Amino acid sequence: MDETARVGLKYCGGCNPEYDRVSLVKHIQESLQGKVEFVKPESEGVRLILAVEGCSTACADLSAFQRMEIRTITNIQDSEKFIKEIRTQLGSFAD
Repeated sequence: MDETARVGLKYCGGCNPEYDRVSLVKHIQESLQGKVEFVKPESEGVRLILAVEGCSTACADLSAFQRMEIRTITNIQDSEKFIKEIRTQLGSFAD
């Protein structure tokens, strides 16, 4: 049975968002339903951090996650790339 990959979700501060970050994450969740569980970044068993940045400045502090794999989304197109990447590489996250 496949396990669900635990992905730590980290939002930027939202000072200058160019898109609706929350709606975008809902879209990602729906697209990866049953494959990915978004949790707080400091949760147990997190294999990847998804930093959802509202603009290209990408200023969220990710220093606490330096030893982890981090993917950054700064626009809607990045989310589609992330979805495709997770679908193809899920085996490396959910052992």
